[in-house]
Amino acid sequence: MGPSGAGKSTLLNVLAGYTVKGVQGKILVNGKVRVLELLEMLGLSHCYDTLCGKLSGGQKKRLDVALELLSNPSVLFLDEPTTGLDSSSCSQCIALLKRLAKIERRTIICTIHQPSALLLEMFDAIYTVAGGYCIYRGPVKSLLPHMSSVGADCPPYHNPADFLLEIAIGDYGISVDKLAAAADTMCKDDKSVTYTMKAQLDDNTKEPPPPAGFIAQCYLLYKRQLLSLKRDYTLLVVRLLCHLLIGVIFGYLYMGSGYRATGVLANYVYLYGSLLLIVYTGKMAVTLAFPQEMRILSREHFNRWYRLAPYYISMLLVEIPFQTSCAATYLAVSYWLTGQPVETPRIISFMVVSIAASLTAQAWGFFIGATTPVKIAVFAGPIIAVLFSVFGFCIRYMDTPHMFRWMFHISYFRASFHSLLHTVYGFDRMDLKCDDFYCHYKKPTQFLKEMDIADTSIANNLILTVGIGVLMHLLTASALWCKLNRR
Repeated sequence: MGPSGAGKSTLLNVLAGYTVKGVQGKILVNGKVRVLELLEMLGLSHCYDTLCGKLSGGQKKRLDVALELLSNPSVLFLDEPTTGLDSSSCSQCIALLKRLAKIERRTIICTIHQPSALLLEMFDAIYTVAGGYCIYRGPVKSLLPHMSSVGADCPPYHNPADFLLEIAIGDYGISVDKLAAAADTMCKDDKSVTYTMKAQLDDNTKEPPPPAGFIAQCYLLYKRQLLSLKRDYTLLVVRLLCHLLIGVIFGYLYMGSGYRATGVLANYVYLYGSLLLIVYTGKMAVTLAFPQEMRILSREHFNRWYRLAPYYISMLLVEIPFQTSCAATYLAVSYWLTGQPVETPRIISFMVVSIAASLTAQAWGFFIGATTPVKIAVFAGPIIAVLFSVFGFCIRYMDTPHMFRWMFHISYFRASFHSLLHTVYGFDRMDLKCDDFYCHYKKPTQFLKEMDIADTSIANNLILTVGIGVLMHLLTASALWCKLNRR
């Protein structure tokens, strides 16, 4: 308890472990974990199927308490749980905390700004800070006698909490140093508080249930991801429809270019544009995924509700299949309309290479979103995509300056683009249809030779693309682990 700016939240963050830098001292806890609470105890059983946004203010506060109880803690930290509530909701909230402390034998530590006299009486003990110093610690019933001993008498019918805050801000002419010195001498009250806490911590202690295993965490987090998508599926529908629409547009723009000798260059542009599209959509669709969820992830991971690996895997189990579906929708429509060769091996190779490139770009999007601020992420994503897309399309390896040739070898875009060209025009494809007297690219191998990709290995390029994607996922997970474990 204390006035604004006294250091209540800072102290709570230190006790809870959120803040470890710039502080000194020891935190001693004599406790064991307790029995997990049920929704009935929190008065939320009738709200079981209600969306969080439709809960009342008091119900949201109780839901916050319920979320903190998921890990079955013996000590519960709450920062101003009554802020923003009316008097009735405040009483219900504090009464719930009182019940958890008395009946369920939990230790409740919370900050509170200016409680009413009724709420103040519900607390077993208070720790008051002013200017970063403790000016009172002990039972509520000993507050007024202690203040009288330092020369401050509470007026009749005055709220003790208001009286304490008035003392803290200097209305009674007592310095903070004097109050802090008086608080240090309260040995007897300090022992009584320690005894009360030990009595609560030692009685009726039961071991907590074992935490959920790795597979169970993956399943539950995956189920939560699906539930969130079910509640708000607008973005997914828009992404799918946009891929379908652009597939139709590209298909009509380059219709028939896949089998005509005079349309080789047009088909070349179609393949490049298609790869660029699914790379951009794969990368930018997830770039903001982690920045938007980082606060929730930090809190839930700090509370040890789950580990990072199940969370990351559950996200990939949702994003990878959906991005694959979007890319496959575009590729199927445009592939058929542009008249690409209808041969099963070529179709499978075309799909696998394109989807692998899209998923690798998605891995890049995860990495950029996890390591850079939002404003930089939305700018860096397209820049990196354009940088790597230059190699293999706008410039050949032999024409690339020596200082940039190393990028040619690590560009997954170049590897995927060359693989697509070799899939369409390689593997001893028959002569293309020629309606003119002379067609320079009637033989598909002629085009591959001029582009210096006649000897391209699709398998090696695919290994490079997939390898870069796996590497970026590992780097993303490492970056998230560093962020979550940084205090």
